[in-house]
Amino acid sequence: MYWICFGDSAKGCLAMARKAMEPSVEAEQILALSDDYSQGDIRDVTNRAARTDILTPWRGDPELDGKWQAEYQARHWKVLEQLDEVDEAVLWYAGGNALEQCGLRYVVSRLYQKHIPVWVAEVDWMPVQEFSKVTPIDRNAGVLGIVTDSRLMNAVFRFMPQFLLQRYAARIDRRSREARQKASPRAGMVYYSTVGEAEPGILPYFYKRRRQLTETEQAALLTEWTRMQEENTPLRAMVNGKVQSVPEGYYDETILSCVPEEESHAALTVGRALCKLSETGNWVSDMLIFSRIRALGAGGRLEIVQDGATYREMTIRKIGG
Repeated sequence: MYWICFGDSAKGCLAMARKAMEPSVEAEQILALSDDYSQGDIRDVTNRAARTDILTPWRGDPELDGKWQAEYQARHWKVLEQLDEVDEAVLWYAGGNALEQCGLRYVVSRLYQKHIPVWVAEVDWMPVQEFSKVTPIDRNAGVLGIVTDSRLMNAVFRFMPQFLLQRYAARIDRRSREARQKASPRAGMVYYSTVGEAEPGILPYFYKRRRQLTETEQAALLTEWTRMQEENTPLRAMVNGKVQSVPEGYYDETILSCVPEEESHAALTVGRALCKLSETGNWVSDMLIFSRIRALGAGGRLEIVQDGATYREMTIRKIGG
């Protein structure tokens, strides 16, 4: 049995929670795909040349060394090879983001061809009363490491002392629980748009509700993946609750609405756009937003006042601002 998920954050959560769900599953049996199949050429996702720009979009960041990037890519390609070893799988995904929805379709299509049994654990809505029963992260438990969706923060955490990691994890866990209970988008419910943003303690709730995909369901997911491969648009996004092929500029109007009138660091626009898009059911990467800011600047739709290698260094403003 293997667990398959998408991204380092999801793998970190599952690794912390696995003993409470399935002690027989070893950490090495948790496979995390790092590529984002909601972006770029997906005709052959094993083509390294075609996927490098999507897999490591931050290559120009001077604060991230080349060795770390090479190791990151190597882990992903190794996981792709390990999919051939899978005899039975539980796929962890959330319904509210195109990255995990596309990943789900790719993995199912690959396993379906070998008639591998596939179970799915969907992380989405959870009743507040169940959420309140969850035990927070144990402050005294050893923290081997913390993974986030920020490559820069991951690099920082690698060198942080264990006692600081424990304090940080406990504080983030407490704040996350308090915020979710106060700001639930549906009365009496808590929602997760990605597996990686879920607290490890809540994952058993969703694991108990896992179900095995029927052959018909697997075939349908294979058909959808094949369709998206044939369309091969630059982006795939959540549209009316379903993953669809969309044009490259699909998020542009949202991004433009987040650009300030006065000169500001592009990081402000990136953060605003990420929050606004998440409200529409689309979780996207910071580097995708940054790449579109560059494209919008080149197209004369926003002004790049001071260019920079990263969105922390670049400053922008609205045209005529």
